[in-house]
Amino acid sequence: MFRKFLGDRGLTLLEILLSLLILGVIAGIILHTFIGQYRLVRHVSLRSEINYSLLRAGVVLTSAVNLGQKVVWQNNALIVTYWKGQYKYTDSYYLADKNFDGKIDLYCEHLGVPNPVVTGLTGFYCQEVGPGLWKISLEADCGMQKARWERIIRQKCPGPI
Repeated sequence: MFRKFLGDRGLTLLEILLSLLILGVIAGIILHTFIGQYRLVRHVSLRSEINYSLLRAGVVLTSAVNLGQKVVWQNNALIVTYWKGQYKYTDSYYLADKNFDGKIDLYCEHLGVPNPVVTGLTGFYCQEVGPGLWKISLEADCGMQKARWERIIRQKCPGPI
């Protein structure tokens, strides 16, 4: 019975090295796939964050221009005056870093109180292209991702206040 197992001496060094090589190749393929998926998710996440920031800022600014009776672009700020009931309000929209986190935010200053609307914008510009017709341009970036948003908006109730 002892002689029966004498020929079975286990695995050779070559067999162990080949099995480790195969496991290493499989692990490398899995790791490469995982890293590629991680980068893709990060890219899509940053892109959607930028697009959401632009869309949200665009909705807020479009609504302000739509409802404003007097819209003025001065000193890199959009100043919108409108009536709500019998009261006249003036809001201003501008880019600033008031919370000192290194990211530029779009602020809406209503009744003297600045409220952040979105973060990540790098450019904000408005131009009156016709009577009561405004072109709003926004830019945003996050790392290597950059995007632009532009719309032409008509005021519903343009007129002097």
